[in-house]
Amino acid sequence: MKSLDYLKELSKFEHRGSATKNERKAADYIAGELKDMGYDVIKQEFMTTRDNLYILPLQFGILLFVMGAASLVYDEYLNIIEFIISLLAIGLLLLELSGKYFETSLMPRHLSKNVFTKFEKNNKKKIFVSAHYDTQKGSIMFSPKIVDKLNTIYNIGYFGYALIPVGIIFELFHLHLVSYIIQGIGLTITFFMIVFMLICEISGKYTNGANDNGSGTALAMALANYYINNKNDFPQDVDIVFLFTGSEETGERGMKNFLKRHKKLLNDDTLFIILDNLGAGNLTYLEGEGMIFYKKAGEILLNVADEMKNQYPNGLVQRMKNLLLPTDALPVMANGFNAISFLSMDEKGRLKNYHWYTDTLNNVDTKLLRYEESFLIEYILRVSKRISEHN
Repeated sequence: MKSLDYLKELSKFEHRGSATKNERKAADYIAGELKDMGYDVIKQEFMTTRDNLYILPLQFGILLFVMGAASLVYDEYLNIIEFIISLLAIGLLLLELSGKYFETSLMPRHLSKNVFTKFEKNNKKKIFVSAHYDTQKGSIMFSPKIVDKLNTIYNIGYFGYALIPVGIIFELFHLHLVSYIIQGIGLTITFFMIVFMLICEISGKYTNGANDNGSGTALAMALANYYINNKNDFPQDVDIVFLFTGSEETGERGMKNFLKRHKKLLNDDTLFIILDNLGAGNLTYLEGEGMIFYKKAGEILLNVADEMKNQYPNGLVQRMKNLLLPTDALPVMANGFNAISFLSMDEKGRLKNYHWYTDTLNNVDTKLLRYEESFLIEYILRVSKRISEHN
């Protein structure tokens, strides 16, 4: 089967929302297809929270807002406690953005699954081809009129969050006027962020996710089908493993749980190739990941991508720095492994139909999908040969 065939099947789900029944059904479909190809398949179940894209900034914002507002009622000892709690909130936010495994949400947990082809700890070099199969809630945050301003919205919001502990410090030193000004700005920004995130959470509805990330999942499945039928073309000392993660849209929870449980089975030179949002635009690979803690993509992975980009005409392949919101590559890099992300974007780095209700099969570029399938087969083969030759 080709990637388009798999995509059509995945798109039959109304949505594949993180840690929902539909997501688990999609996991079972993927596992069944892999078994039919001839793979031994592992399902890794884990518990995780939902809607973290909206809920986590909301949780941190509310905590910071309460601490900042309380500090305006001057009490030196309470201000110390408020400062510590506000720093804790900022620290948890930074931890969430770092890609490290740590559950920062207080919300209830639900069942999610990772699906992957069986692998063993041995001396063979390993390449993981990975895609998340869950979908996000669309909301006004990702409406066509707002989505291009997301970077500005996040920067202003996090700046407002950071002003609150700074304002409390000035309060501790009895610089009340300075504190009131700083806190006033910080509390105003934080209040609007809370309202904005609350509206997004309440009004948001899951997208079909044909592009994000039915396209990446379908391509990974097509690559798995190709690999098992053409193993003799690949170096014998290299294993290709196919990993499909759940709950990526909740802050890469699937990948983080996979690494937590299976990291010790991986050699230090293990490589990860992440496929995400590949249904429209130009094939794009990222130099690195991370909005605050930037991690560069693996050197071999970048070098091979650069070579192929230069060999493919008419700007069909492009290289960009990073995204505002990370892919599954960030936790991989945060755990010390080399990774690279492939997406499809326009020349300005925009993902088409991103987290919006137009993310349907009708808006996937099937010609692009076929092109990417052949490109990625060649890419994985080249990377395999390169690391086989590399000592």
